[in-house]
Amino acid sequence: MSASLPSDCAKQWEVLLLLLLSEEKKIDRTTDTEIDTMNYFYNSEGVKKILLQWLHQMHVSYARKTSESDTALKCNDVSFLWRQRGNDKYHANLIEESYHCYSKSVIYAKQNGTEYSLALANRSAALLRLKKFKECLSDIELSISSGYKREMLHKLLLRRADCYIELNQSVNAQTCILEASKHAASLKLSTSQMAEFERHVRLLEKKLHTAPPDVEDFEVVLPECHKGLNPDFTSASNAIELRNIDTVGRHVVTREALRRGDVLFSEKPYAWVTLPSEEPICDMCCEPDINPIPCSECSRSVYCSVECRSQAYAMFHKWECAGAQSDLFSTIGIAHLALRVLLISAHHGFPSTLKHLQKPQTASDLFKSYIQVDKLQIYKCDRPDFYRMFNLVTNFDKMNNSDYIQYAVTATMLTLYLEKYTTFFETVFKSSSTLCDKEMRLFAAALMLRGLGQLVCNGHATLSLTTTNEYDNGRTITEREVRRATAIYPSAAMMNHSCDPNIINTFYRNRLIIRCSRELSPGAQVFNCYGPHRARETTAQRRAQLRAQYMFHCMCSACADSERRQFVVLFSAYACQSCKGPVTWHGKNAQCQQCHADFHPEKALAKLDRAEELSLQAEQASSPEQRCDRMQASYKLKQQVWHRHHASLRAAADKLARFYADAGEFSKSVELIKQNIQSLEYQFGSFSVEVAHELRKLSDVMLERIINSPRHTDYREWCLEAHKIVRKAVQLTELNYGPWEPLVRRLERQARLVGTLVADSSVGLSESDCVHHNLHYNLKI
Repeated sequence: MSASLPSDCAKQWEVLLLLLLSEEKKIDRTTDTEIDTMNYFYNSEGVKKILLQWLHQMHVSYARKTSESDTALKCNDVSFLWRQRGNDKYHANLIEESYHCYSKSVIYAKQNGTEYSLALANRSAALLRLKKFKECLSDIELSISSGYKREMLHKLLLRRADCYIELNQSVNAQTCILEASKHAASLKLSTSQMAEFERHVRLLEKKLHTAPPDVEDFEVVLPECHKGLNPDFTSASNAIELRNIDTVGRHVVTREALRRGDVLFSEKPYAWVTLPSEEPICDMCCEPDINPIPCSECSRSVYCSVECRSQAYAMFHKWECAGAQSDLFSTIGIAHLALRVLLISAHHGFPSTLKHLQKPQTASDLFKSYIQVDKLQIYKCDRPDFYRMFNLVTNFDKMNNSDYIQYAVTATMLTLYLEKYTTFFETVFKSSSTLCDKEMRLFAAALMLRGLGQLVCNGHATLSLTTTNEYDNGRTITEREVRRATAIYPSAAMMNHSCDPNIINTFYRNRLIIRCSRELSPGAQVFNCYGPHRARETTAQRRAQLRAQYMFHCMCSACADSERRQFVVLFSAYACQSCKGPVTWHGKNAQCQQCHADFHPEKALAKLDRAEELSLQAEQASSPEQRCDRMQASYKLKQQVWHRHHASLRAAADKLARFYADAGEFSKSVELIKQNIQSLEYQFGSFSVEVAHELRKLSDVMLERIINSPRHTDYREWCLEAHKIVRKAVQLTELNYGPWEPLVRRLERQARLVGTLVADSSVGLSESDCVHHNLHYNLKI
């Protein structure tokens, strides 16, 4: 078998599953219970031997120093290398780059030595330059508590004082200056060293008596569920309820009329795992873009704080650390979440079974006791969370045998991992279960198999926004949604699917907050979208995806309505060469749907080829004017070929709008963005996230126009329109992402500043310079 496997053991996993499947698929196991299935695989010596060998190879290959700059375990040599690189970047005034190097130094350093405290101290210097004062203070405190060098401590204390000054905490700042002075006096500093220290003190004292600008201290206040929490439906609003009928199973309906924006759920996940990302994410709370605090043992898990690190270690990471070092979890994908379900369940303790049942002595009996519950009653707030998790649907009865066997093999491997590389069964699990050792392992394996089935059809991706400058020196930014984690929310999972949902999912860290996306009448069913959306894919495509993953034939309103089935085709249609109506063409002769004129694809394709040539020339042009001219010529050709709502035509208009903005042609840019907004509203709806993004873009360009043309005759009208657009952008971005999203706060600052201009339209140029400066600053941050 080894001869058929790739040399890289991480790449062997999928092949290994297929090879084991070829041996086992002769028997249909989908009629088995999870206990029966795992009893077979866990007791198969051949399967166990193969899986243990693979786990050993993963450990040998990855749980070590893999290069001079990377290691799974802590290594001060690697940490020192990254700290030196950080120093080079810092001295070259590349502060952002130095920060990333110092962060790697922090992650790789052993935490019982001086290298860790030095890495933290150096990172705090970069953080101060980046104006991340709270993060700087955190690193300073951690560096001092980790044994920072006594002979250098006075400098670190002055840095701490500088942070407090910037945060307007003058008392703390003065205390730190006095503490630094006292410590410096206890050292045998040379005359020049003492003179330099006193010079820094004088600078800080002068700064202390000069009022700094106010620092925005934003406190997140999470919205409460509409009408309060429902005692019979945990984490849900009192305005909705959970029902169960044979035709649609468990589902959610409204108790009263609801408005757009009303909060229906506010739910912490039962279990979650962060996904690989270029930006560090806290493994405990899923906070994105953090100042990473690493695991004390491995270099693969990071946290936003010492508190989150302690919580994670107690709940799950102590059992996952060896697997993280072995690169196990990035290899097995969603199975990591099935393991996390087991670990969190064991940490909180498995609940007692129902009183009228005898105490279970076998894994099978224990499974049955957890299944034999009222599927609605378990959602009461006073019932253990485990029951809700355990009784989520698995779809094993509809699953094909091949997938089921691969899940079983994966669950077997994870059970062997816990046995071989952790003390999980000897400690936590044993204390939370009355089963004997053999039955206890069987129960754990079966629970992970069940979890795999549940997560495939109930898992939820947590999303947040990240922003980038797509073009160097560009005037506008681009935001995109990023998947931060995969989580399981048992209450929210009760919503049925519709390709035209009536809710919006938002996330604060790993908390899921669900709002109405439209008005709902009493007794209406609350629908989520499991992925395929009526505005993005055809009915056939959506149904195929839902059947493959969720194993049902969708008959939602969008799929059942024949008139809406072809709606999405408009956004990939060509334009009729006679009447500009939509034409769908897939390699065969076609006619216009409106005037029935013949469509000539060769002419259309020739124009597109020329349009792409002009677009490439525009990208390579040396001046902004040339870029605009050539991109405009390209766009006009595409307008002749594509239907006005074609998604690619919107993309072309967006690129031309960017070029206009960069060239200072703001009014031309504004008109193109408005045109795109109308098309997006038609496809996705006026309150959609797509429209929110475009409104944000429009507000940026409008504000640039105001900044750059304060004497224009249309200046006041521009201010009024910009104020209206920014406020609408705030409302839609808050609706779709939550008020805690940094982009919302940025837009709110813009709205306040533009409101100042609107309120005093008679302000002259000389008097409004400060306002314009602040506006430009807020636009760029």
